[in-house]
Amino acid sequence: MMGPGEISLGLNVFDRLRKLWGWYQAKRKQPSESVATRFIQLFEAHGVHRNQIPRFFGHDLQLKDVQDDAALIARFDESILDAACRIFAVRREWLDGADAQVHPDHDFYKYPKEFAVFLADLKAANPDGNLQGVLLAPHDPDVNAWALLVLQETIGFVGDKPIYRYHLCNNWGFDYWKARAYLTACVAIAWRNRVYVHGNYLPQEVINQFAEGDRLLCREGEEAWHGVKGRRRWDPEDMALRPVAFLDGVDPEQDDFGIRSGLKLWLELQPQYMDTGLDMYDQGTIRALFQQELEKYTQHP
Repeated sequence: MMGPGEISLGLNVFDRLRKLWGWYQAKRKQPSESVATRFIQLFEAHGVHRNQIPRFFGHDLQLKDVQDDAALIARFDESILDAACRIFAVRREWLDGADAQVHPDHDFYKYPKEFAVFLADLKAANPDGNLQGVLLAPHDPDVNAWALLVLQETIGFVGDKPIYRYHLCNNWGFDYWKARAYLTACVAIAWRNRVYVHGNYLPQEVINQFAEGDRLLCREGEEAWHGVKGRRRWDPEDMALRPVAFLDGVDPEQDDFGIRSGLKLWLELQPQYMDTGLDMYDQGTIRALFQQELEKYTQHP
């Protein structure tokens, strides 16, 4: 489905993202974190050492300002705190210590057009930053299956080490036919805009820990993004190309309502949203495949 370079790119995403939350999990056990503690934690979690903050962040901070919390707090003003939140796409309420939710929750269920605008805005604001993603899907999905789309954006370098920020796109009922169709549309939109979304299977409880937004997505930590043996990585763009991939795990009711409805919605969304931009696939041929699949479930009244 993709070239060697794209495969390598996807593997690098997994290698970086699989260590996202253990570091924060250990840090959050510390009692009564101050704003300065969280400020330092925010940078170090993303791979910027305390002593590298002035060089990476700017805002007239000097090395002496980051050596202890008291000196750092003395330098804080609203512009510095707001800028730190913008750089790493975290909520100011979390940095203030007033709320446990770290990351904003982006919900594009039923709104693929808004997802396209979101991608365009990210790319326009950071034209030199590489933007890619990973779709975390539940291993052995059931009626409570939820997926999570994470976008990773390069925002700069410390030496030759890239620094990233992350965006959570949530509310994807993975087994629900309607959510599956809109999720497929968003994945296709991303690929068409060269934001390559790769897939990984994880236990539902692990996905939920990230989806709740109260885990700091960070560079270092325990290996939390490992897939499950035997069914780890997959190609989300296949949902826009192959009926069997689109329907995998969709809840079939006794009358196949979910399957029929999902295929109908896929066909409805296809003219505007389902083109992945992969030149080797003809949209007319792909549509015919989905139409033929739908006919299998509509031959009998």
